[in-house]
Amino acid sequence: MNHILRHTTVFLALLTLLLTACGRSAPTHFYLLDSGQPPLTADSLPAASLSIAPVSVPDYLDRNGLVRRSDGQTRLEVSELDIWAEPLGQGARRVLGEVLAARLRPRGIDVIAAGDRQGDMELAVALERLDGDTPGTARLQARWQLSRGGEALDRGIYAASEDAGMSSASLVAAQSRLLQGLGEHLADRLLPRLKAGR
Repeated sequence: MNHILRHTTVFLALLTLLLTACGRSAPTHFYLLDSGQPPLTADSLPAASLSIAPVSVPDYLDRNGLVRRSDGQTRLEVSELDIWAEPLGQGARRVLGEVLAARLRPRGIDVIAAGDRQGDMELAVALERLDGDTPGTARLQARWQLSRGGEALDRGIYAASEDAGMSSASLVAAQSRLLQGLGEHLADRLLPRLKAGR
C-alpha cells in the first residue's frame, strides 16, 4: 500500500510540474520607434511654426504586432509576441516630430507634433509601407504634403529600404532609422518653404 501511495504521490508531483511548464507562454515584447535625437530643451519660441498632422497608416499595418511580408508581397506575418507599445501612426508622428524639431528649431522653426495647436504650416504624412520581409529588409514608403491654410505648397513621395536582419529588435531599429531618414529628407526639403513663409 505504501508502495502505491508513494508512486501516486510522485506521479501527481510530476503531473503538476508538467502542467505548470506547459501553462507558461513565451514572453511578450513591446517596442517603440526611436528618433535618435536627444531630448529637446525649452528655449524661446521661434517665429514660425510647423504642425505635424496625425500620420495615416494603411489598415494592414494598423495593428499591435510587428508586420513582415513573406512569399513575395502578398502574405503577411503579424507577430503576436512582438508588439508596438504605441500605435504605429502615433510613433511615426513622434519620431518625425523629434527629428524635424532637432533640425528646424535652431533655424527658427517651431515644430508642433502633439496637435495641441495649429502651426503656420502643416505637414501631412501618409505611410504606405513600413514593414519588413523574410529576407531581412525593412522598407518605408510615404507620401507627404506641406500646406498653409488648406492650400498645398509642396508634396512628394519618399521611399527607402535597409538591411534589418531577422530579429524583431533589429527590424524596429531599421524602421526607426528609415523614419529618421524621412525626417532628415523632409527637413532639407521643407526648410526653404518654411523660411519663405514666415
